[in-house]
Amino acid sequence: MKPVTVLITCAGGVISPSQITSLRSNPDGRKLRIIGTDMTVPCVGQYLTDKFYQVPSGTSPEYVERLSEICSKESVDVLFPASHEEALALTKNVEVFKKIGTTIAVSKPEVLELSFNKKSAFQKLKEKGLPCPEFRVVKNLSEFEDAAAELGIDKRKLVMKPVLTRGGRGARILTKESMSHFLLNQKPGYLETSYDEMIRTLSGFGDADFPELILMEYLPGAIYSVDFLAKDGKALIIVPKVRIVGNPSQTIVGMVKRSALVEETVARISEAFGFDYNVNIEMGCNAEGTPLPFDFNPRIAASVAFCTAAGANLIYFALKMALGEKIPAVEVKDKVMMIRYFKELYISGEAGFNIGSS
Repeated sequence: MKPVTVLITCAGGVISPSQITSLRSNPDGRKLRIIGTDMTVPCVGQYLTDKFYQVPSGTSPEYVERLSEICSKESVDVLFPASHEEALALTKNVEVFKKIGTTIAVSKPEVLELSFNKKSAFQKLKEKGLPCPEFRVVKNLSEFEDAAAELGIDKRKLVMKPVLTRGGRGARILTKESMSHFLLNQKPGYLETSYDEMIRTLSGFGDADFPELILMEYLPGAIYSVDFLAKDGKALIIVPKVRIVGNPSQTIVGMVKRSALVEETVARISEAFGFDYNVNIEMGCNAEGTPLPFDFNPRIAASVAFCTAAGANLIYFALKMALGEKIPAVEVKDKVMMIRYFKELYISGEAGFNIGSS
């Protein structure tokens, strides 16, 4: 089996080491040369990859040209974008990379645009008769207040998000309950926010600069983070994981929890959207226990290494797919638990090391 050169963007992320480990610990025993890129240095990717490059932001006009230069110089076979912005910039220029022999392992640009935009994604769900949270899109303060009233802010919590966002940025859980207990006892970064305080904040915007927002029902039940591998919309391998400790955008403790309903729902969503390669969908259960999707990440996600531990190395299988190789049948191990923790890398001169390593 011939060696392959892979490039992973956002290689400085805290979950990048586990993605790199998944690729190196592949079931074929294949030797991989891994190139990392990130816009920030110093970062962990500099020391865990075989070669590292600092690059501009994925929204920069120079980004695509810089990545194509790197891929050409390093003879990159497969490129994995790990952020929304980079994925969109790269997939829109797939022909540029195809000419230098690099396959971009991500969905088509129209699929990314559909799923990155929560307004269009939720509308797609409704059009196809797929499970979807109750939601409203608002463009000014008056619409915000009317939508909150329609969704029942006086009786239940609601979730507010920008239409275009990622990684939980800008998300808030709105409540009319007293915030005194939360303010005094919760750690920084807690998502619960006073609805009345949010109204006062948003009143500072005029109609012209008011951010387009989604208000949706709060999902009080179990939260699922579902990773899957897809080809032409067909979900090939699905790994549902329930969040035990964490928040709506991050799992600290989780467990694989096979669910026929969750897997069937994800398969139907994948077909409707036309996903390819690695995809992550976040789902929350409503009061009746029905799992409803609330976030779409059509790229390698933080939990992809969790899937490797459960017997489904989805990032490596996406590599095989990009190379035109057959994807093996695997049995996803149920009840595998993950406990996420921090681990430090220390730098002395040009070398990185861990405490206890030689």
